[in-house]
Amino acid sequence: MSCVSITLLLCLATMLLAQVTCQISGVSNCLCLKTSNRVLRKEMIESYMIQKAAVCHIDAILFKTVRGRFICANPLMHWVKRAMEFVDKRKAIKKKAHPMNPAPTFTTASTLDAASDWNGQDELRTTAPVPFYGTHFLSTRMN
Repeated sequence: MSCVSITLLLCLATMLLAQVTCQISGVSNCLCLKTSNRVLRKEMIESYMIQKAAVCHIDAILFKTVRGRFICANPLMHWVKRAMEFVDKRKAIKKKAHPMNPAPTFTTASTLDAASDWNGQDELRTTAPVPFYGTHFLSTRMN
């Protein structure tokens, strides 16, 4: 066999192995194989996902309804564009109404001043005498 034949055979074997591996995994990101002609009311749409033809061979918008059903629609249709805008606006309003890290609704006044018992580190100054618990405590306390 010539070098070209062996190279061609190896390339063919690699392509076949890659195709079999993809089929075994069984995971497909392409949820829409065709689009529906059904028009949804925008109030019934909970969310959507965009599917690109580069990966799935068909451009589609996958709508999830408030009842949990999924409908694939043509992204070029006018009602689909309006429905996507409606969902985006509704999510933006919800995000403003319920921010992820809301500011505290209460305020605290700082009562610490120069005359306070706080020494600026992680402990309080004590004005009370240190209790005496025997010579061991006193010797470790002084060091």
